[in-house]
Amino acid sequence: MLLAACAELGPGDGRMAIDLGCGHGTEAVELLARGWSVTAVDTSEVGLALLRTRIPASARHQIRVVCASFIEVSLPRAHLIQASYSLPFCPPQGFPVLWARIREALIPGGIFAGQLFGTRDSWAGDPTMTFHARHEVDVLLDGLQILRLDETEQDGSAFSGPKHWHTFGVLARKPLRSPRPG
Repeated sequence: MLLAACAELGPGDGRMAIDLGCGHGTEAVELLARGWSVTAVDTSEVGLALLRTRIPASARHQIRVVCASFIEVSLPRAHLIQASYSLPFCPPQGFPVLWARIREALIPGGIFAGQLFGTRDSWAGDPTMTFHARHEVDVLLDGLQILRLDETEQDGSAFSGPKHWHTFGVLARKPLRSPRPG
């Protein structure tokens, strides 16, 4: 999804991208290489320490590394918000606020790229994580231009062992103008 978003938006040219749940920074480093200014957010100081070692010296002025939870973080206005497999780890009670912040942070014409977990995911019983049925995903994306929405189910593995994945890959653009009421 990130590469598709970059293809849609073109070179970063110093524009702002947010990497939510950046981990050790694979996507953040890729965005820097493509000329984006990046705000990289994660709760793991260990992962962020790894990211800091991967930032090229020439790009250090282009990145802000933030150790915070999704619920605590303040998001800057951005042309691109990317969240690779990270949003489901936001607790259900905090997800509506997080999603509202993401939508608010996206500038008109900006793109969200990321994944949500579906209700048939094998982790769906975890009360600390957020899962969505298809109709709920449609509600979340209401008012955005859907560039891509891929629902997939497959058996595979995760850090915890075998897993059934049910995901929604999302690429959505905030419209340039809000539709007029009535």
